[in-house]
Amino acid sequence: MHNQPSIFDYVTQEESAFETQEVQIGENWYWNMKRHVQLIFHLKNGIFFTGANDWLRAFKNIIEPMLELSYWTEDLEVKDVTFFIESATGKVLSFFVKKYHDEVYTREVDLDTMFDEITESDLDYGGVLVQRGVDKPEILPLNSVVFCDQTDILGGTIAFKHNFSPDKLRSMSKVGWGEESNGATISIEDLIVLATQEKDAIGTQNEKQNRSTGKTIETYIVRGSMPEHYLKDNNDMEYYCNQLQIIAYYYDKDKNKQGVTLYRKKANDDDVLFFTSKKVYQRALGRGVGERLVGDQIWTNFLTIHKMNLVEGSSQSVLYTDDPAYTQKNKIQDMGINEITTIEDGKRIYRAPTESPTSIQLHQNAINEWYEHAQLGASAQDPILGKEAASGTTFRGQERSVAQGRGSHDKRRGQRAKFIEQIYRWDIIPRMTKEILKGKKFIATLSTEELTWVADQLAENQTKKRIKEMILSGKMVTQEEQAMMRQVIKDTFLKKGNKHLFEILKDEFKDVELKVGINVAGKQKNLVELSDKLLSIFQFIFANPQGFQQAMQIPALAKSFESILEYGGMNIADFSTLLQAPAQPMQMEAPQTTQPAPQLALAQPNV
Repeated sequence: MHNQPSIFDYVTQEESAFETQEVQIGENWYWNMKRHVQLIFHLKNGIFFTGANDWLRAFKNIIEPMLELSYWTEDLEVKDVTFFIESATGKVLSFFVKKYHDEVYTREVDLDTMFDEITESDLDYGGVLVQRGVDKPEILPLNSVVFCDQTDILGGTIAFKHNFSPDKLRSMSKVGWGEESNGATISIEDLIVLATQEKDAIGTQNEKQNRSTGKTIETYIVRGSMPEHYLKDNNDMEYYCNQLQIIAYYYDKDKNKQGVTLYRKKANDDDVLFFTSKKVYQRALGRGVGERLVGDQIWTNFLTIHKMNLVEGSSQSVLYTDDPAYTQKNKIQDMGINEITTIEDGKRIYRAPTESPTSIQLHQNAINEWYEHAQLGASAQDPILGKEAASGTTFRGQERSVAQGRGSHDKRRGQRAKFIEQIYRWDIIPRMTKEILKGKKFIATLSTEELTWVADQLAENQTKKRIKEMILSGKMVTQEEQAMMRQVIKDTFLKKGNKHLFEILKDEFKDVELKVGINVAGKQKNLVELSDKLLSIFQFIFANPQGFQQAMQIPALAKSFESILEYGGMNIADFSTLLQAPAQPMQMEAPQTTQPAPQLALAQPNV
């Protein structure tokens, strides 16, 4: 018997409740997440949340420019991400990962756009959701959340609604959607046949249907701990397990809404991350800059509308006269400009008093006060806006004002940098490493220094392999033969130019531990300070290049120099030629009566 509610009943019920139910945050504070997101979404785009949007009411948008300032001030880019090697044994593999990241991955997946979306979502609404996507981490729009735990966004089941085009839905087949083995009750192609051109509108005020120019499939992605019955149809509503459900809806011939399943499986509980730079206790979303400006925007609109009403009233020219026969003698409504009229002797025409300029100015002053209050809330004081400083302000004073104004921006930017580091460790680095180790081929352009470093590494590794083979076959290899072998391999590689096809053979780095450190926007380490301290050790060496090269033959000094480069966002490969010891002049040796035995090749550690 299957008399228990279905996943479709559950989603419909929760979606309806999410639109109206509020949670109590404080003694006199009630909050609904969907209304919160919709309110800020409307206001930042210059649209009234309630009432007519016919452009006959004044809307003075102060939220959008202040948010744009925060986006710019707190911007993070891919170039702010620095890799540095944490393990000496994994330098070559780490070099591959870094090169693949810089030359291939960032271009394929457009990480800069992902960084921008993280910043905007956090600043606008007070939080951002990131999921493991097909090819990269994906930002989930908060407008797409149809229900969740409003006190803890990832504390319970969370669902998202998307409208897929047929082609977009077909692309999801590569992750198993529509396959019966993954719990699907309908194939993707069969669902596309049933799809219509209507899709539900986002909002809480009405049930309007939006029409698309092509077919659209309304799809729900539901994650979290739910009764096992939804997963196995076994009527067990007591046992809960973490699962991922992909369901969709279509309308049958009788116009009844029917639900189908595209995917259902047990899932990991860490497939979605949430971040906010300003937490609010017992609330699903934190407090973003957009929320801080809501009151300022509402009161600015209120006062602007009343001010415009006063201006409109004051522009009306209302006349009156003490000549009772005036309107009988003159057709006022038909008069033209500068037309002459008559009035009884001793009588006058008066202008009726309307709104005074003083009243209008009072409203303008109040509008200015709310704008200044919004500036304070958004840390958008005049200096950081680029406005000219007051007369008499020194350059240093202006600089200090800008630095102080950036304080809260820098704090949020640093918090977001830590979150991006978490995303790298959680998804991006494992994804890149997996691609490389399974034999991913990619073309990369090497600088002159990188080319030399790679040539040295290649020559060293291949020479070791050949020497090992020769020794195992009973041949002895002299030091001179080893050096010649390395040079031939290196010269052959360098003749191919600076563009090379990289490929790691399967199991080539099977036992190599990858330990790549990440520094985003200088948040994790004060790299400048560390570099300055280490650099002071070598100040006397830099004045003498030959002495520097000799110093680099000392392992402790060479390791410290590598640290300087990595802290500064550079790679040891960029300075490989500087590390080579100067050639020593050959010395003539006295002839010996006995022939020395050839030296065996010694395995040398990787640079």
